Amino acid sequence: MSCNLLLVEDNPLSRRNLAMFLQQAEFTVHQTDNGEAALELISRVDFDIVISDFRLPGKVNGLDVLKYQSCRGSGKRLILITAFGSEQAQAEAAAVGALYFEKPISLRDLLDTIQFTH
Repeated sequence: MSCNLLLVEDNPLSRRNLAMFLQQAEFTVHQTDNGEAALELISRVDFDIVISDFRLPGKVNGLDVLKYQSCRGSGKRLILITAFGSEQAQAEAAAVGALYFEKPISLRDLLDTIQFTH
């Protein structure tokens, strides 16, 4: 599977572990630790999948990142992950067509979901 994937996660250890896991599953993984950099990458690169943490440093949160990606075209897989789950965050993710995972996430479940829906 050769897909362009953007991973937005501010925790370096979590980002590294998730990126390594997805690279082993043959995704081309681009990484950043904040929303502003994610928006800049999305404006330059056509991503098939965007996985973003909800709470990010700066003014742009993960939901903003997914909304921006959603506006760039259909057929893209959007995933919001968070350690601070709420029904509101889940509803907002669903409103932009994003899947929602609460941390700690099962890497196998995440991969199965990506592969099934892509």
